[in-house]
Amino acid sequence: MNVIQLIRSALLASTLCTGLALAQDSATFDASKNAWKLYYQDPETAQWVSKTYFQQNAIKPSIHSIVQASGSAYAYRYRLVNRRDAKQSIDLFRIWGIPLVYAIPDLPPVTASARTENDKWTQQYWDQLTAKRNFETSVIKAPQGWSGNLRVDEHVGQTSFVWTPGLKDTDPDGISPGKTQDGFLVTRAELPGVARAKLTGSTPEPWGLDNLPDTPYWSQKIDEIQDLDYVLVPVLAPVIAVPAPYSGAELARRLRTHVQSWPKYGHASADVLARLNRQFDVLIPALEMNNRPTARAAVAAMRKECTDHHRDLVDAKAGEDDDAQASVALPRTPAQRSATPAPALDRLAARALMFDLRYLLDRMDMVR
Repeated sequence: MNVIQLIRSALLASTLCTGLALAQDSATFDASKNAWKLYYQDPETAQWVSKTYFQQNAIKPSIHSIVQASGSAYAYRYRLVNRRDAKQSIDLFRIWGIPLVYAIPDLPPVTASARTENDKWTQQYWDQLTAKRNFETSVIKAPQGWSGNLRVDEHVGQTSFVWTPGLKDTDPDGISPGKTQDGFLVTRAELPGVARAKLTGSTPEPWGLDNLPDTPYWSQKIDEIQDLDYVLVPVLAPVIAVPAPYSGAELARRLRTHVQSWPKYGHASADVLARLNRQFDVLIPALEMNNRPTARAAVAAMRKECTDHHRDLVDAKAGEDDDAQASVALPRTPAQRSATPAPALDRLAARALMFDLRYLLDRMDMVR
């Protein structure tokens, strides 16, 4: 092989290596833009594509939760703030993971056959859709320019409340940095517990991640991107169903079950939970035996646990707007968690517990 052939071979090998290096799936995070640079082979065209995916978490939300009696139910009101140092507008507010499926009262059945009684089936189906929508609008309301929806996942027994900007050209694009939006309302009969609101920010190129190749590499990368593609903020939500017929002991059991999740989500320490559980061990049998003095003592001990951690917390603030103490985003990354260690008992959890214990005592006093 002469010199010219050697040079050609070397150049060809270099070109092939460069091509192979370029034609390789990659996902690189650009912190300065809060965006991912994605390079992949399109599954349909086999062409190599380069795209930018902007994370939807450059928001700085805080949420005020308010619970007020509204007839035989409770009005859950939320005021949402996007702080000035945010980089995106908030375009999704979703309270998710409510461990209940709300039954629609007097839901018209669909009994006709779509094949043999099409007109009757159509009318029955329409009546059912109308009943579902009427129920939805009685439960969830949105501020002007927003849309509110009730989403039910019967497979896992969960409900979510979802608010998004409306579809009209005159509707807002979301909550801009430095702005506040109230008017988010849920009306339900359940007592408050602690839930999590998922919020996302608007991005210049809101294309999804569902058109990426179906490979182990991209499956892992999509999970990595999506896992931090939103912000979580604790809120009060209708979580604790009141037993029917009413039983104070059963209500206390349901409240205890809910409280067990608090350490997992950073709302209470294991030590606080242990002390609360010791009082539940006293409260529940006392309610079963109608031993009011013992029940009151257990409730007083749990209320003291709350006020020991939040000395200015009184019954009124358990439900009313706690203006100086809006809930802020939960830490998501290890660095965030180390910088903001979880409190022994966070204020929102204490508010929910005090509200529910007051309800329990009120119901106990109603029975003479």
